[in-house]
Amino acid sequence: MQTQATTAVRLEKISVQEADALSALCLRLYPQFYLYLWYDAGEWYQRTRYNPEQLRTELSDPASEFYWIYQSEEGLPVGYLKINLKARPAESTELTDNGLELERIYLLKEATGTGLGAQVLAWVAERAAALRRDYVYLYTMDSSQAIRFYEKYGYRKAGVKRLPFEQMKPEYRGMYLMIKEL
Repeated sequence: MQTQATTAVRLEKISVQEADALSALCLRLYPQFYLYLWYDAGEWYQRTRYNPEQLRTELSDPASEFYWIYQSEEGLPVGYLKINLKARPAESTELTDNGLELERIYLLKEATGTGLGAQVLAWVAERAAALRRDYVYLYTMDSSQAIRFYEKYGYRKAGVKRLPFEQMKPEYRGMYLMIKEL
């Protein structure tokens, strides 16, 4: 039986002044996983979503928090996450406004399979509980293998939506809303 290596996760809040470094990491991360989704190999999406000015705007929003993900006490970040502190998904009428959204969780390919993702999900649930939120929710592509990962850690499918991006291939525009009650 093969066992999965586990590395202790360390999270550190990202400041507005680090927008350039976050942009560089995003532009390194995204091509490792998502270029097949797009007619233009993700060029439009990366240019509009991951440019330093766009990220500075997002980092300045007091309702959101970004964190570097490290897999050791030293070294460079191997990923990042973004949470929205108080939100309710539009695709669900069953939920209150007292949720926390896990909008992004991205790890470099070399950091996947190390146990970091599970630790980050646990940290997000702890952060939501500390803020007295009732649930955590996220969206994941309906074609993603991550669905099983999220289900393993207590998330359930609770709705669907479609992304509006014309640059994206239609077969990849479907998203599941997934919720974890706390």
